[in-house]
Amino acid sequence: MAHDGRPEGRRFVAWGLSPPSPHDRNLSRGHTVRMRLGVVVAVLYCVQFSEELSDDEVQRIAHMILERPFYDLTIEEQYDDIAEAVAAATWEDDLSWQPHDEPTVRDFLRRLLVRLDALRPWQEPPFRSLGFDRWAEFKSGALLARIRLSAPSQDRLHARLRTVPGDAEGLRAAVLRLRSGDEVALVAPPLPDGYEAELRVAPPHRAAAEVIEAFLTHTGYERERVSPVARRQRWGWGRRGP
Repeated sequence: MAHDGRPEGRRFVAWGLSPPSPHDRNLSRGHTVRMRLGVVVAVLYCVQFSEELSDDEVQRIAHMILERPFYDLTIEEQYDDIAEAVAAATWEDDLSWQPHDEPTVRDFLRRLLVRLDALRPWQEPPFRSLGFDRWAEFKSGALLARIRLSAPSQDRLHARLRTVPGDAEGLRAAVLRLRSGDEVALVAPPLPDGYEAELRVAPPHRAAAEVIEAFLTHTGYERERVSPVARRQRWGWGRRGP
C-alpha cells in the first residue's frame, strides 16, 4: 500500500490501514461525526483476546505506549490519537473483529488516558526510529561494533531493518534515537545475507564505549551479541581491519 511519506502515513501502513486525511483529523478535533482510528486499532489488537478490559490491561497497554510505542509515534502523538478517538462522536472503522462493544472500548480508552496522565512526566521511549534523512552521515560515520542478529520474529531491531532508499549497495538499516539521546544506525547487508550488522554513529558523538553501553541498555541486546571494534577499524562502510 502506498503512502505519502508522512509519519502518519507510515504508521497506518504498518498495520495495513489507510492514514486519515487532514479532513478526517479536523472532524475528530471538532468532535463531529466520524473518525478513522489508528492507535486505537493497534491497542485493540493487543487486547482482543482479553476477556475483560480490566485495570491490569490498562496498565499493560500504558506500559507498551511508553516503552514500545505503536508505529514509532511519540508518546504525545499516541495520547492525542486516543484522546481524539474518545472525543469523536462516531468511529468509521468496523471493529466487529474484536469481542468488546464500543461502550466498553470507550471506557477502557478513557481509563487508559487517566493512567497515562498519572504517569507524567513521560520519559522518552528506550529507542525510536528517525528515518533516513541523515543516512549518508551514518553510513560514512564511525563503526563502533558488530552485532549478531537473531531471527526477525525474535529480534525487534532486525525486524525494523529496511532497505535504504537510493543506497547503491542496497544496504538495510534502522536509524535510532536512544533514550540516552545517542543517535545510532544499525546497518546490515542486503538480503539474503542477514544475521550480522554494524553499529554506526554520525559525528559528533560520545565515546564509543558509552554509546555501546547505551545501546545495550536501551535495546536489551545481550552483551555477547555486541562486539566492539578496535579504533583503527572504525571508518568506512564494511571495512574490516587485519
